Amino acid sequence: MINIKIDNTERSVEEGQTILEVCRNLDIEIPHFCYHPGLSIAGNCRMCLVEVKGMPKLMTACSTLVQKDMEVLTDSDLVKEARRGVLEFILLDHPVDCPICDKSGECDLQDYNFDYGIDKRRSIFPKERHKVEKVSEKIYKNDNRCVLCTRCIRFLDEVTETHELTTVDRGAHTHITCVDPEGLDNNPFASNISDICPVGALGLNEFRFQKRVWLTDHVRTICQGCEAGCNLNVDLHTRQTALDPNLGPVVRFISANNYSMRRFFICDEGRYSYSNYNKTEERLLHPELDGETVTTEEAGSFLKEALSSKSAGAVVLSPLVSVEENYAAILLAEKMGYDLFRPSPYRKDLPEPALFIEKVKAPNHNMMKLLEIPKVTDMETSDYDVVLVLHSIGSIRDNSLVKILSLLKRAKYSIVFEVERSEFSENTKLALPAPMFLEEDGCFINSGKRIQRSTGGLGYPESVQPLWKWLFGKDFSGPESLLRKFSKEKLGIELDYDKIGQEGVEL
Repeated sequence: MINIKIDNTERSVEEGQTILEVCRNLDIEIPHFCYHPGLSIAGNCRMCLVEVKGMPKLMTACSTLVQKDMEVLTDSDLVKEARRGVLEFILLDHPVDCPICDKSGECDLQDYNFDYGIDKRRSIFPKERHKVEKVSEKIYKNDNRCVLCTRCIRFLDEVTETHELTTVDRGAHTHITCVDPEGLDNNPFASNISDICPVGALGLNEFRFQKRVWLTDHVRTICQGCEAGCNLNVDLHTRQTALDPNLGPVVRFISANNYSMRRFFICDEGRYSYSNYNKTEERLLHPELDGETVTTEEAGSFLKEALSSKSAGAVVLSPLVSVEENYAAILLAEKMGYDLFRPSPYRKDLPEPALFIEKVKAPNHNMMKLLEIPKVTDMETSDYDVVLVLHSIGSIRDNSLVKILSLLKRAKYSIVFEVERSEFSENTKLALPAPMFLEEDGCFINSGKRIQRSTGGLGYPESVQPLWKWLFGKDFSGPESLLRKFSKEKLGIELDYDKIGQEGVEL
């Protein structure tokens, strides 16, 4: 650690960091366009200029390493004037079309323009204009809004190493062009360039003109596509307005930075999976007994009868379901003396490039492995009178599917807890409606043994309620109490949602 001064305040910081990284960790805002924590340093936008005492000119915070006894001013009059000058040059050819730009409300240029008050244009030359291009089936490009930060180019050069974008022409005529549109469509990470674009120059065709971001609620959650545990910011459509009656509750998934994992991007498969959570045709919204809709009380009576039968039982956990829901089932099995099993999750061949995509298509598969839950296909007998199966949106292997269906058909009391109707609920006595992951808080353990929190923002619909409520009623105050009990008894540590935080805890 070394001591430096930032805005006349003594700070103890780690050596080897840049001024921008230090200030980000200290919640001191330094405006920037070209810097991104997952990409190389470019230093070409000049927005992050700061004053360093003893230096003859302003320095770029993104590329200047902190040194012992350094004194940095991030908000001096000289710095503000320099940033205003940079913004004025950036806005020379910018259309300032915020009212029709999809980035409006989350645009860095828009925010900085308000902060530094660039409200006049002194240039007498006409603005250069380019046509808006649909450069691929996924992405459109509007060069008029581009600030030439080159984040998109560096992402495709350094992260995916596929090189679909480059700059052409020189000077004030420089702009970005796509040299391989087919490559962008085939690139499983291409849509990240929309997320990392600080302005509205690159966007997704699917989201264009769909929704204003300030009309959505935002939650941070975990991608359910595989066991990589990538972080997502989710925009939820919770306000029923006449302007967008055709939108589902989930508007879009975008990437969320996780500095602890050094993970800043998501794959396109995970990004576009948001549509899975807008389907209502197969959603199980009420308990069903023998295929007929029943009340919560009637379902509870059947459940009580099954658990009081004192018969041999089996619980099949799910790698698609949160730690808390699975642990509620584990507690039931331990209380009743039931056997515990897990299915084998669906696996999929990896694309090229794969980067951090995992073959196992289940977000909580590692919980099953950590607890050493035996596979349902290794079951020695199928003679159980009580069978409880957990399931969610996703797939398991065919051999596990066949085994679970056999269990359900043979059991006197068969109970399935799932989000959508499937072969399980079609072959069970009692089907209980389960919340999907965006409707409740929950945790998932990824392939790197990091437990992370997913936040639900939609709330439970109609007769849907969590498993612990079906099984234990008021014995638990909520999912966090289950997490505390699980972490203490199964992991040997004490965790709660605050300790897990936004970036998770490595186990």
